[in-house]
Amino acid sequence: VGNIVDILKSTSHNGFPIVDYPMQSTYNNRSFGKMRGLVLRSELIVLLQHKIFSELYAEWEGKVDMNLFRMAYPRYPDISRIFVSTTEREYHVDLRPIMNTTPITCLHSTSLPQMFNLFRALGLRHMLVLNDNNEVVGMVSRKDLARFRVKHHGGSMVREV
Repeated sequence: VGNIVDILKSTSHNGFPIVDYPMQSTYNNRSFGKMRGLVLRSELIVLLQHKIFSELYAEWEGKVDMNLFRMAYPRYPDISRIFVSTTEREYHVDLRPIMNTTPITCLHSTSLPQMFNLFRALGLRHMLVLNDNNEVVGMVSRKDLARFRVKHHGGSMVREV
């Protein structure tokens, strides 16, 4: 729980890959582990807000459903408004019930135009980048793509500033 709070406070990212701990990377030692899913900032905040921690299972058993997330939508509280005690920081959260186990992904070899087309066609906000072994090597956001405007010059692409 403490790690989740620290990450949410230190970044404004909206999506977070869920990975198995990397045993040995095959992509220049830059892998973050095998991709298992994706969880959103809003989902993490709702879990923290309602103290859906593994150690408190008896208190929330049977009370967690989609209504918990719908009630918070669209104005999820800011992480600075969520209080987590020192004891709770040591607790654990099981993300399996809420994570998206089939997020949209692309290979590290995917071209920028292909990524751009996926973002436009599917209305994506972010996309995980995987290597050939299904290990997360990065993440592309809509903001990342907006930074680059691509022009086609006789079949080649150049970056426009």
